[in-house]
Amino acid sequence: MHPIQRIAFAAVAWVAAASAWSQTPLDGSWRVTFATEGSEGREALVELKGGIGTWTTYPRGDRDRRDACVGRPFPIAIEGDPVKGLSLTLDAKAIPGCRDRKATLKSVDDKTLEGSFDNGRALKLARQ
Repeated sequence: MHPIQRIAFAAVAWVAAASAWSQTPLDGSWRVTFATEGSEGREALVELKGGIGTWTTYPRGDRDRRDACVGRPFPIAIEGDPVKGLSLTLDAKAIPGCRDRKATLKSVDDKTLEGSFDNGRALKLARQ
């Protein structure tokens, strides 16, 4: 095979791999597990459509009854490439006491994304 043909073939294969992800979008429901201060495990639900959606942190029994940041859907956006890296932005500052968050994620497989928040704490999204 001629070197030019090899380069062209490699480029087509790379584009095909990138487009394969776009054919398997992030749309749908995701169960999120993440750590908070003190390494306490938390869970949330992410609903996505077209790279935007909502993040709703599940309450922990009566402990979160007065927490305005729990049980409420906040807007999120995810963009980027799952192999090279995705960027998740959570917009929560409109509610007093709630903080915006950013996270980086990578695809583990077609049903799992893993990464960390901007503060270094780990998170995992599993497709439901």
